[in-house]
Amino acid sequence: MFNLYPAIGSVNALRSNYNFTMLPGTANSFGSCTMKIENRKAEPPIGARGKIARAYLYMDEAYNRYSMSKKQVQLMTAWDKMYPVDELECLRTKKITDIQGSKNTIVQSRCIKNSLW
Repeated sequence: MFNLYPAIGSVNALRSNYNFTMLPGTANSFGSCTMKIENRKAEPPIGARGKIARAYLYMDEAYNRYSMSKKQVQLMTAWDKMYPVDELECLRTKKITDIQGSKNTIVQSRCIKNSLW
């Protein structure tokens, strides 16, 4: 459950499995929702970038068959640093750990570092 977040279905469907990137100069694709999609690339809203980064980094660490490109790892690592965990993300991760019985060391280590665990 660590990588599952609620999303607007139509936005999620249009995003498909496109790689994330920065799309400067591109207008929001969904009105007041600041998600951008252009040329099979997607730029998520600022408030989602850190959580997306840590979900992707978790998947990359937890599952051998999942593999990000070097460029995606660099972007996710940058977003992880630029948009740190908050109390709610740490609480959510604790609850999932209790339910699932497995750990998300990516989020947990950031929470510990920020005295939120």
